[in-house]
Amino acid sequence: MRDQAADKLGPNELDLLLCDEAHRLTERPMTGSFSMRPGESSVSVIVSRAKVPVFFIDGDQRLFAEEIWSEKELIEAIHELRAEIVPIHLDRALRAVGSSTYDTWVQRLVLGDPLPWNPDAGEDREPFELYYTDSAAQMETFLQSKLDAGLSARMSAGMCWKWTDDTGTAPDVAPEEGWARPWNAGDNHTTPGVPKRRFWATDPGGFGQIGCVHTAQGLEYEWGGVIMGPDLTWTSDSWALNRQHVHSKASRVRSDDELAERVRNAYGVLMTRSIRGTVLYSVDPATRQLFADLGVPKI
Repeated sequence: MRDQAADKLGPNELDLLLCDEAHRLTERPMTGSFSMRPGESSVSVIVSRAKVPVFFIDGDQRLFAEEIWSEKELIEAIHELRAEIVPIHLDRALRAVGSSTYDTWVQRLVLGDPLPWNPDAGEDREPFELYYTDSAAQMETFLQSKLDAGLSARMSAGMCWKWTDDTGTAPDVAPEEGWARPWNAGDNHTTPGVPKRRFWATDPGGFGQIGCVHTAQGLEYEWGGVIMGPDLTWTSDSWALNRQHVHSKASRVRSDDELAERVRNAYGVLMTRSIRGTVLYSVDPATRQLFADLGVPKI
C-alpha cells in the first residue's frame, strides 16, 4: 500500500490510512525489483498521505536487515514530520485464546530469560496447551490427530534448511534421520494438490508442507508445531546463534547480536501463530532439555 500511496496519492488525500505490521516497513518504498525508490521515507509517505495515519508496530517481529523501524525510530521520524502522536499500548495477545500466560512465556523464552510453564497455577486453568517432543515425526503424528478431530493444524520451522525449489515437493526440511518434508510452495507453482503460498494456512493440503516465517507471519491456525533448527540453540543459561545455519535473508544482518535478535524474533512469530496449542521440537538436545526443565509436558 505504501508503494501505491507514494505514486498515486497526494497530501492528505485519505481521511484514514492503517499501516499494519509497521515493523516490516523498509527505509523507503520499494520498486517491483525490491530496490529502494529515491525520495521520501516509507513513514513520510504514510504520514503525509492521510489526515489520520495509524501504525501498528511490534518490534519483536522485526526479522530482516531492511526492516529498520523500531518503535523509538518510528516515533522520532513522525516527530520530525511535525505530526501529533497519540500512543496506544496493547498489553496482551488475543490469538492464543486470550492467554497472557502463553504470550508472556514466549516473550521471556526468546529473550533468554525463560519462565517455568505452570498452566494450572491460580484458580482458573490455563486455556492454552503447550507441549514439546523429542522428534518431528512425533510432532506430525500428534498434529495429524488434531486434523482428524476436525481442527486446523500446521507445522513451521526456522529458516535453517535451504530452499531448493518452489513446488512444495522437495524434502528440504530434514531435522532428523528418516523424516523430511518440503517447504511450503510459492504462489506461481502448478503442483497438483499443493496450495499456493497464500493459501498454505487454510487449504487442507497445507499440512504436507512446512511453513516458513515469511508465510506464517500474520496467519493463524488452531494447532501449530514449531521445528527449531541448529541456528538457535540453548547453552547453560542463554541462546547461542549459529550463523552458518541461517539461510533466510536475515543473514544479511552483519552484527551477530542483531542477527541473534532477529532469529529469536522469527521463532517468537512461529510460536504465536496457534490459537489453541503449540508443540515445540528442537534438533538440539540441550534445547529440548530446557523445555523439560521448564515443566513443558512431553508428548
